[in-house]
Amino acid sequence: MTKFTIIYIYPFIIAFIVAAMLNPSVTYLELKWKIPRTVATIVVISVIFLLFFGIIVFIINEIIQGMFSLLEKLPDYLQSLVKIMETILNEQIIPIYQNIATLFKSLDPSQQTAIQENMENFLENLTNTGTKIIQTAIGQLPEIVGFFPNSITIFIFILLATFMMTKDWHNLSEKLHHVLPQNILAFISDLHKGTKKAFSGYIRAQFILIFVSAVQIYMGLVILKVDHALTIAAIAAIVDLLPVIGTGIIFVPWILYTFITGDFPLTIGLSILYMVVIIVRQMIEPKILSASIGINPLVSLIILFVTIQLWGIAGVVIAPLILISVYVLFQSGIFIKLFHFIKG
Repeated sequence: MTKFTIIYIYPFIIAFIVAAMLNPSVTYLELKWKIPRTVATIVVISVIFLLFFGIIVFIINEIIQGMFSLLEKLPDYLQSLVKIMETILNEQIIPIYQNIATLFKSLDPSQQTAIQENMENFLENLTNTGTKIIQTAIGQLPEIVGFFPNSITIFIFILLATFMMTKDWHNLSEKLHHVLPQNILAFISDLHKGTKKAFSGYIRAQFILIFVSAVQIYMGLVILKVDHALTIAAIAAIVDLLPVIGTGIIFVPWILYTFITGDFPLTIGLSILYMVVIIVRQMIEPKILSASIGINPLVSLIILFVTIQLWGIAGVVIAPLILISVYVLFQSGIFIKLFHFIKG
């Protein structure tokens, strides 16, 4: 029942959380600058939207510039890649094929027949698997296409609800104070303060981690004499926001490409740089998260280890959420109140 309820009300839950975050800024403009609350709400939401839109434009611009730079060098890269593939084909694959063909001809007819049947079965299974994957992907296309209009509709509802809740925040708060008991209001207040502090601490910790990684990447690329080091470091900092994948989405294909093209010094350099970035992040992340959120480093390390053991790599994403939840629950005193309730 709760699951189906959340499906229909989650845009308004998100709007309420956003409105709670925007309310201090709107109230400041309303009281300090004597701006009508409706206008102040529009100003704050517009600034946030323009900032978000500016970040998106910056990301797209950096990607486009990087793509144009790559397109200029692409013919040379492809030519080098083709030469390397020809060398591998002539020196490695063809001799192996010839040896296998010679060995195959030396086998008994029954053995040759068995090998041919196994190869045919393997290719048939491979074809069936590939067909199923393609059919599944095509079958999901309508859902993917339909996701965008639905997302736009949900975004509009969240935006409108955020505006209405922020504009009428004082009235909503007053009505809640009349409806809800005092102990629940105190609990909600503590929960709100704890969530706000933990969430802002988590965001601050992520910015610190991303900044450290970006500086490492930039310095490493400068040492390796890579062109557009600042642009690459900026893009790496942006993709570092992606859970689990992070900077690996840039470094892993780049390392594989330099290895295939025979640029071994750059391959080694990029591999070392990537390992340094990962190791440093893993070493400082528990400490920075715990310092920013307010949890003991040992507790954060234990939570990180347990979540990785339970959910694998996904535990890296889940751990911060658990850290924030644990902090908020402790700060709001819910465990103590629950204990007294059970005891009483």
